[in-house]
Amino acid sequence: MNGPDAVAVVVPNFNKAKTLRACLDSIYAQTHQPTEVIVVDDHSTDTSPTITHDYPCTLITTPTNQGPAAARNTGAANSTAPLLFFVDSDTALAPDAIENAIHLLHHTPHAGMIQGIYAPHPLYDDGPVEAYRVAFEHHWRKRSVGRETGALLAASLIPRAVFTEAGGFDERLRDGEDDEFGTRLPARYRLVATDRVLTRHDDVDRLLPLLREQFVRAGTKPLLMVRTWRRQRAGATGARVGMMSPDRFRHLEWSARVSLVASGLALLSVPLTVAVPWLPLTWPAFGLAVVAANHGFLRFAYRLRGPRFAVFAAGMHVLAHVTLVAGLVAGLPRAAYALLRERTSQARPAEAGARR
Repeated sequence: MNGPDAVAVVVPNFNKAKTLRACLDSIYAQTHQPTEVIVVDDHSTDTSPTITHDYPCTLITTPTNQGPAAARNTGAANSTAPLLFFVDSDTALAPDAIENAIHLLHHTPHAGMIQGIYAPHPLYDDGPVEAYRVAFEHHWRKRSVGRETGALLAASLIPRAVFTEAGGFDERLRDGEDDEFGTRLPARYRLVATDRVLTRHDDVDRLLPLLREQFVRAGTKPLLMVRTWRRQRAGATGARVGMMSPDRFRHLEWSARVSLVASGLALLSVPLTVAVPWLPLTWPAFGLAVVAANHGFLRFAYRLRGPRFAVFAAGMHVLAHVTLVAGLVAGLPRAAYALLRERTSQARPAEAGARR
């Protein structure tokens, strides 16, 4: 299909031999067929690049691993269609995903990005850890429909002109590049989250890797907030610049605020147990606060998979929030260093001028 509704699907891939075939099958089964499918293999070490040989797609390989932001930019640069649809290689689209996204783009005033959400069940069910992660992502993203939230590039449609105007993805980032892109989406465009564009995700299925991923991603948030703050001071007015600014806390729902505060207090109390041995007795109360604040998600987990899964999800949710806060704290020195470096660089020209 040519014309204004022609779509180039861009698939960044790194070591996703398990899921890439399902991803490509779902793309070629779309009710609105893409004119281009470009897989950018980010220097994989598994057999995933050979899977593309069974499909009429374009394969681009990178000489080194550069991260998903660079892979997406490469795919966009090597396509020509006026619409870009980004799909992660560990997901599989619902058959009407692209068609629904285009319909919403045309029928939503000032839409600049249509982003889908994860389906409630994983692409491959590999156990309760993955089931919890996918269920929470679905619940959170579904609640975000119609509201400002973090960008999700697992299934998103962006007009090429808007993508170019926003400047593409920041290739310096290996995590958080989707949120950062959302802050640079020009303010006159809307970022539209919808549950009419669904994709099934094969997520992390073991506890320690999940917590490690949560920790790393949280660690990038303070630096992203510093960068957004800099752009705010320079007059930037991106569509979601406020959502990634240092005052983001006031944009959060009360349940998220309670969860972060309770998890932070629990984490803060750990080193204090040396001086106050009875402090661990308070940890169950902090955990119960997180559970109570997230009763909506836990009810959803109960309806989705039953009471045992709901209890498991409650425990996972407490662990995830404590890890999130730990990651945020760990990311503060990096953000502080960035601020210090900025102030130093600003002071040097002033000092040079004073000497003259």
